[in-house]
Amino acid sequence: MRWTSRLLLLSFVTGAGCSRGNMDAIEVLSAVDSAAVDVGALDAGTVPIDAAPQPTLEDLQRDYIELRFGMLLHFGVVTYTGNWSQPNLPIDQFNPTKLDAGQWADAAVAAKMKYGILSVKHIDGFALWNSQISDFDVGAIPWRNGKGDVVREFVEAFRARGLKVGFLYAMWDSTAGIDTGSVSQPQLNYIKTQLTELLTNYGEISYLLFTGWAWRMGHVAIPYQEIRQLVKSLQPNCLLFDQTQLANLWDTDGTVYDEVLGGTVPADNTLPATQMNKINSSGGVDWFWAPDIGGLATPAGVVQDHLQKLEARWTNYLLNCPPNRDGLLDQSMVDTLTRVGAAWAPNLSRAPLSSQGPQNEFPYTIIGATATSGTAADAVDGATNFHGYTAWGSSGPLPQSVTADLGVVYPDVGLLNYVPGYQPNETPDFGGSITSYAISTSADNVTFALATTGTWLSSGTMKTAVFGPVPARYVRLEARAATGGNAAATEIAVGARR
Repeated sequence: MRWTSRLLLLSFVTGAGCSRGNMDAIEVLSAVDSAAVDVGALDAGTVPIDAAPQPTLEDLQRDYIELRFGMLLHFGVVTYTGNWSQPNLPIDQFNPTKLDAGQWADAAVAAKMKYGILSVKHIDGFALWNSQISDFDVGAIPWRNGKGDVVREFVEAFRARGLKVGFLYAMWDSTAGIDTGSVSQPQLNYIKTQLTELLTNYGEISYLLFTGWAWRMGHVAIPYQEIRQLVKSLQPNCLLFDQTQLANLWDTDGTVYDEVLGGTVPADNTLPATQMNKINSSGGVDWFWAPDIGGLATPAGVVQDHLQKLEARWTNYLLNCPPNRDGLLDQSMVDTLTRVGAAWAPNLSRAPLSSQGPQNEFPYTIIGATATSGTAADAVDGATNFHGYTAWGSSGPLPQSVTADLGVVYPDVGLLNYVPGYQPNETPDFGGSITSYAISTSADNVTFALATTGTWLSSGTMKTAVFGPVPARYVRLEARAATGGNAAATEIAVGARR
């Protein structure tokens, strides 16, 4: 028997069974042209397995929105003391003596949730695992003699019940001093080390939800390109979400709406989306538990006002259910979630998510920009905030342009994202929307070659242009026509076309 497809060959020690510890060898063989593997020549105990094709980004996005309902768990030192962004909190107060992640997972199953996301490190900086680069974590406190690991208990409990798992990780770290302004290389290494620990020590992680990034640090200070490359190198199927507070897929694999801030997914949404909310309408410390927590959502409020409306908009409902100081969900929360599960069933007749078109899967960091008018830096700062957005605005007759500098010549530049103007409260602004454009590229910022031209609809949605790919360091977006006469850009992003 002969296989001509890609094969994964696994050799096991005779009688040892299948596990990471007793796997004798793992080798991936790729068929080249008409080359084939003669299975008859393989050693006894070697098993050929057709390697599954790698899912596309859109495959992963479609799978994600089929989950529909998930549990968000904010848990940490803020559960016991302090507030959500206060540095250097007394972490020895963290002491969940009855911690039971299985109880959390059982409640999620009862509610018909399909995944859970745990806040493994929030803005206060306290890590729920023993991080080798920090002493501000569970390994440095009396709880379980420094041997506790909330992250491991979470992933094991949720997976055991058939639920997918993800992490919420704060880029802004008030204790480590990682905040707005310049982020040093040691600080960037700190972030990368912690992400590497999370993505190598806990099995498959399906989702990473970042906070304190676009809306606080910006995607240039902590380069989105570097973080995405790291995550995808360790977990190729992990979706990256950031609270960009934009209604589009700029620098994210799915849009995220914070209902607590007033963000709600629009009725005409066709993007893979998530709407976050709290199970409690009063009490608590921001998203964390506190003794005065109350005003729990009603089953009707969850089912009729959220799940049924949101699933028709290809939007998952991510409901925050914060554990208490014992490490348990309050019984009142468990009861509410059980009633929700009894009252809701997913609408399996929902139409599939529409094609998303080209996405910026291989972004390049823009290190600077120039413009023929206006403040070019406002279009490439990688910073967005619900309460106010920076945006480049042209002045004088069109055409006007912004030229982005990628820092080095890349061999495969071929995609540009353009986000029009935005008003506070996540509101796209039609004014200044570019409707006719030209894109040119250059290696030296002197000689530019026309890459593509085209037209876009006058709307607040993010626009994408593909071209090439071509080697380039500089990418110029020229506005030839715009709604209202002057062009505006909240963000411009550039990536590879592969």
